[in-house]
Amino acid sequence: MAHRLRGKSAVVTGGGNGIGRAVALALAAEEAMVVVNDIGREPNGKSMADEVVEEIKKSNGTAVANYDSVATVLGGENIIKTATSNFGRIDILVNCAGNFRAARTVDMTENDWDSIIEVHLKGHFNCTRAAALEMTKQKSGRIINISSRAAFSCPPFGLPSLAYSTAKAGILGFTMVLSGELKEHGITVNAILPSANTKLFPGTAPRGGDLPSSFMLDPDFVAPIIVYLATDEAQNITGQLIYASGGDLCIYARLLQPHAFIRKMGKWTVDELIEVIPPLRVC
Repeated sequence: MAHRLRGKSAVVTGGGNGIGRAVALALAAEEAMVVVNDIGREPNGKSMADEVVEEIKKSNGTAVANYDSVATVLGGENIIKTATSNFGRIDILVNCAGNFRAARTVDMTENDWDSIIEVHLKGHFNCTRAAALEMTKQKSGRIINISSRAAFSCPPFGLPSLAYSTAKAGILGFTMVLSGELKEHGITVNAILPSANTKLFPGTAPRGGDLPSSFMLDPDFVAPIIVYLATDEAQNITGQLIYASGGDLCIYARLLQPHAFIRKMGKWTVDELIEVIPPLRVC
């Protein structure tokens, strides 16, 4: 067992299955003390969070379960309090909780929209705000968010969900702005854009899109980059957007980098814009 995170306290939301479970186990393997948060239950009624905690303890790790929803401010506060009350501090937050409902925009209900935005985007805020309050006192911390390449395209398998894509795009902006805000306090903030076979997006067929297809979709392959970002060795890595799937990593350029800039000394006319804009578009 390695010990890069010995003495560190970590929270993993959505840690009962999929990528969250893999991350919780990997953090514990580096001797972090882990809060496994999940509201999910197995068909037999057993808590998914409890199962992961038991697995960590069987490997001589330290972990406790939390069952609060990230979708409320109180839930986020309680999740972080579970770490501070049990371990005395919070050093690492992995915002991994998520949900998904496929629906074309014209068929999406208000409940569909609210549920996805509240779990993904508001859930990141609820937990991060509570964690940042503690981390700023310590002058250190690691926050790792989970976004998606679906932020600017359809989610995997072409399943449409404007709410999911909107939430994931929001998390990218959330990450970059927060990284600048918290840098002076010794807190790093990064986002992972993973691709893996999970309960939300099951399937083992190769996935690629705008990147070479990944053939290894086990969630365990995503965990190492998240563990790395939680270490002292990554103390200068912040505001990064990183794709991870199998053995593949891709570092994305920061969003809204200028592509083409033009200036006219005066007001544009529509006729001028008709001539100027089309050649400047990003295809």
